[in-house]
Amino acid sequence: MNSIGEFEAVTPEDRRQMKAYIDANRTLTTPFDIVMEGKTDSLGHAQVRVKLQEWINAGATWWVEGLWEATEEQVAARLRQGPP
Repeated sequence: MNSIGEFEAVTPEDRRQMKAYIDANRTLTTPFDIVMEGKTDSLGHAQVRVKLQEWINAGATWWVEGLWEATEEQVAARLRQGPP
């Protein structure tokens, strides 16, 4: 949250720093996933690949496409686009 109590979007750099902290302080040796959620529905195929590659480079292992307010038709259209 920022100073006025509103949530701020996590950036790939934020995620990279969080992962570095976890790697430095975690005592377990078992693997773990880093799940990110966001939207790519307004981006072209190449732009989606670039955006997701930034998250992969920051340590993300899963992406959840945030279509929570989308209509059924919008979700179906995004699914037809397939993975990047």
